[in-house]
This record gives sequence, structure tokens and C-alpha cells, in this order.
Amino acid sequence: MKKFIAYLLMLALFMCFIPVYGYTPEITTPSAILIDAKTGKVLYEKNADEKRYPASTTKVMTGLLAAEHGKMDEVVTIGKNPPLIEKGSSQIYLITDEQLTMEQLFYAMMLESANDAAVAIAEHISGSVEEFAKLMNSKANELGAINTNFVNPNGLHDDNHYTTARDLSSIARYAMTLDKFRGAVKEVKYTIPETNKQEERNYITNTNKLIWKTYDKYRYEYAIGIKTGYTAKSKQCLVGGAKKGDLELISVVMGAEGQNVYTDTVALFEYGFENFQNVDILKKDQIVTAASVKGSEEKINLLASEDFSIVLSQGERDKVKTEIRIKDDIERPVKKGEVLGEMLVYENEKEIKSIGLLSSVEIELPEKHNSLWWLWIISAFLIFRAAVTIFKVRRRRYKSRISYIER
Repeated sequence: MKKFIAYLLMLALFMCFIPVYGYTPEITTPSAILIDAKTGKVLYEKNADEKRYPASTTKVMTGLLAAEHGKMDEVVTIGKNPPLIEKGSSQIYLITDEQLTMEQLFYAMMLESANDAAVAIAEHISGSVEEFAKLMNSKANELGAINTNFVNPNGLHDDNHYTTARDLSSIARYAMTLDKFRGAVKEVKYTIPETNKQEERNYITNTNKLIWKTYDKYRYEYAIGIKTGYTAKSKQCLVGGAKKGDLELISVVMGAEGQNVYTDTVALFEYGFENFQNVDILKKDQIVTAASVKGSEEKINLLASEDFSIVLSQGERDKVKTEIRIKDDIERPVKKGEVLGEMLVYENEKEIKSIGLLSSVEIELPEKHNSLWWLWIISAFLIFRAAVTIFKVRRRRYKSRISYIER
């Protein structure tokens, strides 16, 4: 029965596919990767573990730490270091003792790619660039970016400041789960009002041309962010995000020449959207199977505990398998929603998901027959005998009393 239900589930999965024909995207960039944003599944890669200089895509990490550790309405007083940033690099020309909010610095960094704003954020959160770099590396390690080492918050060149396309995709995937970060990187323009030191800055513009609305030569209709980067040694880098229907993708290209950074990114996105599909495996509360209750003929429907979908290409259909496991000897009582089994999902024989199977009903303990029924009968009998005895004694006393009177 369990195997039959699993077979039906897989049959439904395969029937929902629209046939597509795979191809390899033409990517000129020396290092690139494309992943599913939801699961992190790699859809395409090219030298993805090659260590390279990330330039300003470093700010994806700085931005997510700002979103996690900083309060956007906090006032930040600029110290002496941000204004000393490398001349000619991207900046908003902060002045010592100038006061801006964390949010204003955050948008300046993520859109205008302001290196001085990145330093100001780092010093505000950790006290110094050096301490903030430790925080960056700790977070990278937590996210599985094990081939990464950061020494500054902005990506200005340092031989010991490096990462990989794979690591950057993991960092970006996490960053895009943070509402503040996600909301910022899709914006084209931002204005910093007049501060205590400078006039209004109304020129803050996102460097990512994929989301531009006016000059749209490189605009991509499904783009949702994320961050560009460039130095002479890193060349052009871009961490991109795109969403079409229920499929969201993250791309990374590193070391691109000129505007190929955009054409390669779009090529990756088009490859992803044309060749992969987000396929529902289970819906929450869907009946998956039924389980027996020990000592009873009744069956309990088991429901999926959550929604689960997977990104698959046409050629991957037969690489996905499912297995249903149910607890042995299920006994009363059973609570509604109690986990009584699991459905395991395998891709390429590797387990990728375990989904709990929940009881659809509550089953109470059976009513117990009173095993002391005989005590009740004996007690009733004794009470009855006592009552009869008392009655007879009283009756004899009454008769004796009458006889005494008659004498």
C-alpha cells in the first residue's frame, strides 16, 4: 500500500512537467554559478570554487550584517577613518563628525557602493574594521562559505581578501532572506537629506543596471537585485537575483570583461528559467498514506506537515524518489497532529528532505470495563443483608414489647 501511494505521488510529479530541452549557457566569465534561491541547489557552475577577488560584492556580507546587527534609525557619527577612503573609489564623501542614520549609510553602500559608508557601518557595529572583518568571517563560516576570507567591509583590493562564486551565492542566498536587505537592493534611487555637515545627496543610484528603468539597455525584467563590484584586479563581478513565477534564482559571475557581466548574468537566468521548474512534491495537510492502530481495525489518515517543492529539469525526473516510513505499533491514545511517520525525498540517491506525517484525528483510550463490578454486587448484597437483619431485630423487639404489655 505504501509503495503504491509513493508511486502515485511520483506519477503526479512527472505528469506536471512541461518538456524542455536543455542546453549549456554560453558564459565568457571565468567563474560563475547559478542556484535556486529557495534550496541552494546548484543549476549551473563554472570554476565555482576558484578563489577570486570579490571587489564590492563584499558588501553583500557587510549589508546582511548591518541588517542583522544594526538598528536602521540609529544615528551614526562619522569618525576619522571613513573620509580617508581610497581617492577615486566609489564614495559619498563623508566628513568627520557628520551624522547620518544607519539606514542612510546602508542605502549609500548597497546602491551607490559607497566604500566610506561601508567603513562607517563597520566601525559603528564592531568598533573597528579589523573587528568587523572577524564578524564577517565568522558569518561566512556559519553560512558554509569556507573558501572565503574578508579583511575589510568594502572589497577594496587586498591580496588576502578573497572568496569564490559558490561562497558568494551562499552568502547572497541568506542575505535575500532578510527583509531589509531584500527591500534595499531592488531600489534604483535613494536620497539622503541634508545633514549637520552637508547638503542633500539626491544622486544615490543603484550600480546594478539590470534593474534600471530609464536607461534600459541591460535591464532584465525579472531582476530583483543584488550587487555589482569592480577593481582592476577583480574585473567585473555581479551577484544577481531574479524571480519569475514561483522560481527565484541567484547568480554570481566573477572576473567578467566589461559589460559581459550583464550579458552573462542574463544568460544564466534565461538558462535557469527555461530549463528548470519548481515542482510541488507535497502540500501541507495533503493525505499521504494511512496507518493502522494496534488492536483496532480503524485506519488513521496521515497528513503532510508542510509544503515542499523542488527545482528540477526534465532530465532529472527519474532521479527523485520518495520513501514512506510509519511508526511501528501505533497505540491509543493518539493526538491530532501527532507525528506518526515521515516521507523521505531523495535526489540522486541522496536524502534531501524529511517531511513529518501527522495524524489527522484524535483517538482516545477505549472505555474500560469496571474490573471491580463484583465489589459493587457484594457491597449491595451486604447492605441488603444488614438492612434485613436490622429489620428483623427491630421486629422481634417490637413483638417482645407487645407481649410484655399484654401480660
